[in-house]
Amino acid sequence: MLFALPRGGRMRLGSRSSTLAVASLLALAGCHTDRRYVTPEEGATWQLAFPEGAAPFFTGEELTVFLVEQRIELPVRPPTDEEFGALSAGDATEFTPYARRPWAARGDYEIQIDFTLSNLDDEPQRIAVTLNGINEFHEYVPGVSVVGDETVVDFSGWERTYALDPGERIQVTIREEEIDEVAVDLATVVNGAPNSNQVVFFQNQSSHDPRSQMYIPPIVPALVGVRLGLRIEAGEGATEAPPAALEAVVRVRDPEDRVVGTGEEPWVLPQPAQFAPVVVEEE
Repeated sequence: MLFALPRGGRMRLGSRSSTLAVASLLALAGCHTDRRYVTPEEGATWQLAFPEGAAPFFTGEELTVFLVEQRIELPVRPPTDEEFGALSAGDATEFTPYARRPWAARGDYEIQIDFTLSNLDDEPQRIAVTLNGINEFHEYVPGVSVVGDETVVDFSGWERTYALDPGERIQVTIREEEIDEVAVDLATVVNGAPNSNQVVFFQNQSSHDPRSQMYIPPIVPALVGVRLGLRIEAGEGATEAPPAALEAVVRVRDPEDRVVGTGEEPWVLPQPAQFAPVVVEEE
């Protein structure tokens, strides 16, 4: 199952350095090794909650899934015509399965997301926080799959499920290395890995999983955006999602100066192709 997602709005990127001297040194070096904040134009944090009366994402005989997502795109510096042309030069096997090299490649910058998750209901709830990757070429769009007689909610590129008491709030950090794994997994499934849910499952790390390693392409594109989401799985007949909310801060460490600063125009990102998980039924 595929679902359509709106393109995200523009973002601002601000910098907070501990001292003026450090800020000056970074400016002179043309290198941003401190973490800078990627924010929506209308505020300092990204916020999402289930809209009142929102329809379920999926309804089945025994399962109802509610999902809300926020698209976040990084303000990437646009390449010059010469830089963009050079991305297609050379041996095409060096950048398989893509038509060219990525402008933003793995390691150019690192992303970290800190979020606060709140259960606003007067009953305990199990709430999943999801994150799916977007690079210059593809966007990961998990849905719901039917495997044999079982209905299975596809794994997101990163997800964790939290059991929260009424009114409880928790704070969580999605670390740089976890978001890096999302980038690697997206490139891996696009490059032909036969079971997407197996690849993106959080306990299967590409660094030591031979089932994934043979499909990791020579060049892994960096994520130029993510979709951050809330998901609640309810029983048959549920018509409304329990109230829950998420507030997130996105920070980027940019040693290669791939992300523009405040007042600069970002790259108009290419429209990525949606990639739905390939699910293999186990024998």
